[in-house]
Amino acid sequence: MKWKWKTPKILQKYKTCPNCGSAQVPYPLSTNPACGDPNYHLRCDPRSQKLYFDAMNGSSYLVLRIMASFQLMVVQPPPWVSAPSSACVTRDMVVSEGLRLNQTLPFNLTFSNTIFLFNCSPRLLLTPLNCTPSSLCHRYLESSGTRGMPSAYKIRLHSSGCKAFRSILRLDPKKPASQWEEGVEIQWASPPEPVCNSKLDCSGASKCLPAGTSGLSRCLCNRGYNWDHVRGTCLGNKHKSKASGLLSLEVSIGVISFISFAAILVLISAIDFSRDQDDVNLAIYVSQAAKNGAIMEVVDRRLIGAEPSGDVLSSVRLFSELAFSCLREKKADRPGMREVVQQLERIVQTVLQCSEL
Repeated sequence: MKWKWKTPKILQKYKTCPNCGSAQVPYPLSTNPACGDPNYHLRCDPRSQKLYFDAMNGSSYLVLRIMASFQLMVVQPPPWVSAPSSACVTRDMVVSEGLRLNQTLPFNLTFSNTIFLFNCSPRLLLTPLNCTPSSLCHRYLESSGTRGMPSAYKIRLHSSGCKAFRSILRLDPKKPASQWEEGVEIQWASPPEPVCNSKLDCSGASKCLPAGTSGLSRCLCNRGYNWDHVRGTCLGNKHKSKASGLLSLEVSIGVISFISFAAILVLISAIDFSRDQDDVNLAIYVSQAAKNGAIMEVVDRRLIGAEPSGDVLSSVRLFSELAFSCLREKKADRPGMREVVQQLERIVQTVLQCSEL
């Protein structure tokens, strides 16, 4: 049986911000009010052409990398106060008493961060913190020659508490401290439709209508169109089912396609104890490869060929982004089965459309 996929109709695309130096700014991240979603604000420094994440109370953190398919970014931990050199105080302790995120905005710290607190008051020694010479903190200090999980919105520093912190990503205690990666990982929630003031702010397949109880109006997609938060578009959904039997068939197609993607990624078992200990689980193994920009290294070359075409590379990227969205930490950020099927159809349609150009 041959399936014919209809080309999606894209009637609305919201503007992605221009690069900041060499760094891309994917939607919904925004560096000015004319692009992206203003609630997902980053700052592009005009002199250095570097991206910064501005937290509350005046503290700011350099953006090291952005992983749009995971809705994640990694920022640099705060610099040390320059003088006196032995103070062991980070700059954000002086400016804002630590890293504090605005809880009304769509950002939060992830569980990939392991936080090390330094220069703490003696009263903290009475708590069950491990401050012995064999602790991970001491191993890090001995290795670097310098310098437990916080809430999802702050890493608190205080003159009567701890005056400095460092964050290690995906800490592996079995590795030497010199191989640990410093960084603070921040996740953003899926963006809603853009805010609007009048119908002139919306175009194509959307209308400016009140949304929720916030009092704001947004460009809500018309019936027959769905909001695609990854691309910032209202996508036409002409290929809708009109009976429960057809809906079940579409779900079956989506499930088969999704399982096929697993085969495209790797021809290795989901649990393989021959790999390194951290890579035994297939989902973790492939996710880590993608975060390191090496997703093609885990794809079986017998399926894509020695020199895959641009269409093949594009399809692998799109399918992988959808797969990783199903692995997000928060349940609310993971797509439901219906959305997965819709995204699979759009991916196939997009790839076919590109191949016809």
